[in-house]
Amino acid sequence: MPQPLWYHDFADARKMLGVPNALNVLSNLPFMVVGLFGLVFCLRGKPAAFLQDEHSAYTTLFLGLFLTGIGSSYYHLAPDNQRLLWDRLPMTVAMAGFIALLLVNRIERRIAWVLPLLVALGTGSALQWSWSERQGNGDLRWYLLYQTLVMVSGVLLLLMFRGRNEPTKALVWAVLGNVAAKLFELLDKPIYNCGHLISGHTLKHLSASLGFIPLLFWFAAQRRQREAPSCITTSASS
Repeated sequence: MPQPLWYHDFADARKMLGVPNALNVLSNLPFMVVGLFGLVFCLRGKPAAFLQDEHSAYTTLFLGLFLTGIGSSYYHLAPDNQRLLWDRLPMTVAMAGFIALLLVNRIERRIAWVLPLLVALGTGSALQWSWSERQGNGDLRWYLLYQTLVMVSGVLLLLMFRGRNEPTKALVWAVLGNVAAKLFELLDKPIYNCGHLISGHTLKHLSASLGFIPLLFWFAAQRRQREAPSCITTSASS
């Protein structure tokens, strides 16, 4: 199953301010903004009340989102199979962080080994696809399998298991945003032909990235709440 070359033929190829495919490039900025703010919160240190597995999953997710914004922008400047790898690699990292976060939130046992395994499987599937294309025998099946299993697993974990500290609404918004993104991707040209204002692929980027904003706000609020007791204790002891 090679990568179809028509995939790179996006509906909106308008050039703006010297930027080719401008809206498909610039619509990746929310990925970078959400990922950067999330990384800032993560790199400030882990509050004592956060599990290490939980903190690692958040860090991986936000890092993946930030790198997705960079990689997707690079790809959309001149879409082809070689550049597409740098779009897909960071997406698999973000997917791994998201599923690991769901597992940490819903399963009592420590599962520190799951996150590196998910990252390895995801990046491996993207690298395998790119290598197969260079060999003249492109095979998307492993990458598509990874992407599909991530989506199915995410939905099942949300439906079948109760969350430990209830970021459930934020997680649901993230899943819905990414499901909608897949629909927008499939309807790229029909949406653009409705008025030539915006394409489905641009909406895909906005839906997928903005869907993580509730989770970013929830994470920031949890940091403040979990840091507050330690601050009070420190003040009292001094």
